[in-house]
Amino acid sequence: MKNSTLLNFIECVNIQGYKLLAEESSFRKDFTQVDYSQNVKNPIERISEKKSSIPSYLLLVLLFLFTNFLFAQQPACNLNGVLEAKRLRDGGQNFVINSEVYKALPGTVYRWEFKSNNSAASFVTQNGLPTMTINPGNKNGEFNIKLTVINPPESRTSSSKTCSCTKSVSIGKIL
Repeated sequence: MKNSTLLNFIECVNIQGYKLLAEESSFRKDFTQVDYSQNVKNPIERISEKKSSIPSYLLLVLLFLFTNFLFAQQPACNLNGVLEAKRLRDGGQNFVINSEVYKALPGTVYRWEFKSNNSAASFVTQNGLPTMTINPGNKNGEFNIKLTVINPPESRTSSSKTCSCTKSVSIGKIL
């Protein structure tokens, strides 16, 4: 089955000048070049064989290049902002955590949440935006914030693609 499928592929894309050395039951496929010195062919016929395979190679390259666009893209994210902040009673103020999202699409959803929070920090801006303003609170401690990015499905049959990223911030009396 594997051997015949591979041979059909070779015939389909018109790859000339290679022979297949493999058994049907093995996973290893070995392509070695055909030795034309033993094949007494007219050089003009060999040139026409090479010319006819160029469109096939071009088609194969284009297929691999554009296959990535046929599927929903997986986003990737990173959070930027402060690592330490002052408590409000020590002169602290609200600060912003920015997200960098790679492969975001129109309609991408940004879901912010605290994974842990023992500093009484709170969200100032509404959830759903790519940036979040945070009130550091009045307690010493730290919090871990998590952003989940959800790309919408590109069609009714595809599913949405997600990623998440986290950031830790310490809150206290910074000297």
